[in-house]
Amino acid sequence: MGEVKGFYLWNCVVSLSFMRNWRRVWDSVARDYDVIWEVPDYTPILRSIVREVKIHSGMKVVDVATGTGMVSTEVAKKVGEHGVVLGIDFSRPMLRQALKKTRVAGLHNIHFVLADAHNLPLRDESFDAVTACFTFAFLSNPQKAAAEMARVIRSGGRATSVEWEKPPLEFWAELRKKGGIRDFPESEMLKVLGGFGFKRVRAKRVLVVHRRPVVSEESEKKSQLMSAKIMGLREKDAERFFQRIREEYRRLPPEKKSGWFPVIYVGIKR
Repeated sequence: MGEVKGFYLWNCVVSLSFMRNWRRVWDSVARDYDVIWEVPDYTPILRSIVREVKIHSGMKVVDVATGTGMVSTEVAKKVGEHGVVLGIDFSRPMLRQALKKTRVAGLHNIHFVLADAHNLPLRDESFDAVTACFTFAFLSNPQKAAAEMARVIRSGGRATSVEWEKPPLEFWAELRKKGGIRDFPESEMLKVLGGFGFKRVRAKRVLVVHRRPVVSEESEKKSQLMSAKIMGLREKDAERFFQRIREEYRRLPPEKKSGWFPVIYVGIKR
C-alpha cells in the first residue's frame, strides 16, 4: 500500500513539474502568440471545428486550453447572444490576450476561467459541446483530460480536438518530442477519445496553407521564432532549424513528400 501511495505521489509531482514548465512557456509567448495563426491560413481549422461540432445559435460550449481565444471567439460568433462560450486555460497572460480580443470584437457571450484541462471546474453534463485545438500534445495525462471533456458535456454532445500529425522529417519529429510535444499517431488519438467517454470517433486531415502570400518576411520570422521557442529552441538556433527543414524536404523523393497538416478528431458523448 505504501508503494502504491508513493508511486501515486511521484506521478503527481512529475505532472505538476510538467505543468509548471509548460505554463512558463505559454506565459512567455502569450503577447505575440497570435502571429502563429496570422502567418499561415488556419481558417480551415476554425471552419472545420464549427462544422464538425455542429455549432449553432444558443449552444453552451467549453473551449479547453483556449490560449488567446482563437477558437473560442470564432465559436462565440456562431452561438450568438443566446449561447455562451467558456474558454479555459492555465496561463493567465494567455487569457489576458483572449479577453482583449473579445472586447475588440464586442463579444459579450464569452467568459474565461483560469484552470487546468485535467481538472475542469465545471458540473457534470453542463455543456452541449467541447472544443480543443493543439491541446493534447502538451498534456501530461491526455486520458484524464479526455475523461474530463466527456464528463462536462451532455450525453449525445460532440467533442472535437485538432492535433498535428507527425512531421515528415525525423529530426523535426525528434526535436518536438525532446521539447515535450507529443505527436499522436492517428490510431492512438482515436483510442484516447474512444476509450474515455466518446463513441464513433473519427479523424480527418485539415488542409491548410502554411504561409499566406501577403505575409511579410518579418512576420514569418516572428512566427518561426514563436514556434521554435515552444519547441525549446534558442532564438539563435531557430533560423538554422527552419533552413534545415527546407533543405531536407527538397531532398526527399517525390513518393515521400507530404505536407504537414493538422488532424481533426470528432466524437460523440456516450
